Amino acid sequence: MHPLLRFLLPLLAAVGAAGAADNWAERMLIVANKKIAASVNLAHYYADQRAIATNRILLLDCPASFQVTRREFNDTVRDPIDRHLQQQGWLKRDALGQTVRNDCWLLALCFGVPLRIVPDPDLREPGAERLPSQFRRNEAAVDSELARLPSLNAPLEGPLSNPFFKMEFFPACSRQMMMVARLDGPNADIARALVDRALLVERTGLLGRAYFDARGTRDPRLKPADDSIRAAAAAMRKAGIETTLDEREEVFTAAYPMTDVAFYEGWYSETMAGALARPSFRFRPGAIAYHIHSFSAWNLNTNWVGPCLARGAGAGVGYVYEPYLNFVMDPKLFAERLLSGHNFVESAYAATPALSWQQTVVGDPLYRPFPFTAPEQTAKLESLNHPERAWGCLRQANLLAAAGKEPEAIAYLTKQNATLHSPILDEKLGDLFRAFRLSKEAVPAYQRAAAAYEDPYAVVRVALSMADELLKLRRQRDALDVLDQLIRKFAAYEGRRALLRDAVGIAAKLGDDTKLEFYHQQLGPEPEKPPAKK
Repeated sequence: MHPLLRFLLPLLAAVGAAGAADNWAERMLIVANKKIAASVNLAHYYADQRAIATNRILLLDCPASFQVTRREFNDTVRDPIDRHLQQQGWLKRDALGQTVRNDCWLLALCFGVPLRIVPDPDLREPGAERLPSQFRRNEAAVDSELARLPSLNAPLEGPLSNPFFKMEFFPACSRQMMMVARLDGPNADIARALVDRALLVERTGLLGRAYFDARGTRDPRLKPADDSIRAAAAAMRKAGIETTLDEREEVFTAAYPMTDVAFYEGWYSETMAGALARPSFRFRPGAIAYHIHSFSAWNLNTNWVGPCLARGAGAGVGYVYEPYLNFVMDPKLFAERLLSGHNFVESAYAATPALSWQQTVVGDPLYRPFPFTAPEQTAKLESLNHPERAWGCLRQANLLAAAGKEPEAIAYLTKQNATLHSPILDEKLGDLFRAFRLSKEAVPAYQRAAAAYEDPYAVVRVALSMADELLKLRRQRDALDVLDQLIRKFAAYEGRRALLRDAVGIAAKLGDDTKLEFYHQQLGPEPEKPPAKK
């Protein structure tokens, strides 16, 4: 029997009818670093905000660093938590070391608790030689290693199967593990903000757009991850969320007019790049961000996850060492669990195939970004007279359109927008008209949206759609005017050269020499291409 699975065998008969915890406050432990005042303060703040008893807080005397050795982890993190759980009667084992009771299903690690365990080349375990060479490793994310804490006899080298993987709730067979998340980030203020963002979003449900950055690969080794990202996008569309799927090899470019990002999944960049890396870019408050890369959470000051949190995201998932693609969190399952109303930590662990491995889950574990159905969300926004209730209307219209009821969606948006006068709804009206090749109706909708949007990238997005429709109507002069306004107004726009090249083509057809000269001056010489790799 493979040692990685041996610890699960006694549990298979225990799969029962246990569902989600009725009260997570009685099923969790908040863990902070007593050496760091901000860590202790955060633990108490979180307990207060989530109505968790203070006896559910444990202060550790652990290193104040991102990384620890295996011995430091055992002595200052794992073992003190284990002893505390046993002393409280929340965790019990029999004489053989098998867990017979586990009433602590969730650990919430606060800012200041170490993030990763460095490899120990001197650690040797019996049977490890039977593992494939790439799995003969004992480095791990602290979160993922703590997730298998109830099973202290489980092997350290290589990944362990996650008994909660693909489960809808947390069944009895999964009690040999714990779900672990961290309130963390580049600094203590950002870590604390994750709590505030979660609580704010839960009042209305997450508002904004979803973006999915696939790679369009046909490589059979990579295609399953791409397929999962596409399926996640389909799940978001089915739920009525305004969704964009990109299937080019590169990430969304800096010129891509990405705005109002509430949900993002993609790959494959170690650090923030493209549209996400623009200096002005900000996520919607409480946004969920997940990007598949081996070292996306190596350091929460740099890399990928930490900077996303610094730019407004409320939760992110990443990796501290190479996890290999078969063991990363499944984008489709993660999105589906969140959309079904599960909280952040449940959704992440139900979508994660392996424990004792490289994944870290950063955000309020109890955060539920989608606590309402689309009709419930719309009603909630209306009852609050919420200034952004147009997002609820957009979701309702998307559901109508997905059901093949586009005329009803157009009528609904038109009625709602008579009161709201929202560029979000005008843009959607333009998109629906465009889908039916009703360019005459699409143009004024896009005009209204472009005039009302404040975000320059939103203006660019709708203006480009409007220019396309004007060209279909053979209104080249009007299309050129739209591009000309963008070129003159947004001199720092990363896609300005592309706008200029398009404008040159139209101006040449119109014989507008004055504008042609201006555009050529603005273009200047083409930038030199780097030499080809030999």
